[in-house]
Amino acid sequence: MKHRLAFAAYLLLAACGGNAPAPVPAPEPRPAAPVPAPAPPTTEEHATGTVQVNVSTLNIRADASTSAEIVGHARRGERLTVVGDAGSWLRVKLNDGSTGWVSSQLVVREGSAARPRRSGCPPDGNYSFITAPKPSFFEQGPHGMVVIEASVDTRGIVTSTRVVSNDTKDASMAAIAEREIRNARFAPPIRNCAPKAFVFTYKRAF
Repeated sequence: MKHRLAFAAYLLLAACGGNAPAPVPAPEPRPAAPVPAPAPPTTEEHATGTVQVNVSTLNIRADASTSAEIVGHARRGERLTVVGDAGSWLRVKLNDGSTGWVSSQLVVREGSAARPRRSGCPPDGNYSFITAPKPSFFEQGPHGMVVIEASVDTRGIVTSTRVVSNDTKDASMAAIAEREIRNARFAPPIRNCAPKAFVFTYKRAF
């Protein structure tokens, strides 16, 4: 009897073990989705007006400094779009889309965002002569053209001169032209109620 009970128990254990389900493997963890990098901030530049080049060749620099790298040039009469204003320096956009800095003393501002005009403020205007240069005439001597660039301050006074070209090949002719323009007096251009320094080009024929 004991053998029969033991045999029955053995059969029961075998039957249970045979019907037990196989263990299910744990699912593998999914790799985390990559987090997109934040987009770099955009620095959109808005045009605030235009300027016209007032010198024969204008250097366009990488930064607002006379020691900064020259990244381009503009010619007299060329118009540039202003996208930044740092007082004595303006950030401009060129025709190819690049930007750079130019001295505000070497350009004439043509347009700007509308600003309320103060009471008694003079209207914008270009320079004019108070005392024009008085050329001296010579019967004898070399002939040709002398071109002088004169820096004029906000009082209308010539503070410095530079010889751009001298077809006469005579340094004394250039000295005469410089003296003539230094004796001139100007009413400086007015921009946004204030007089502005500028560069005047004096062409003297001998």
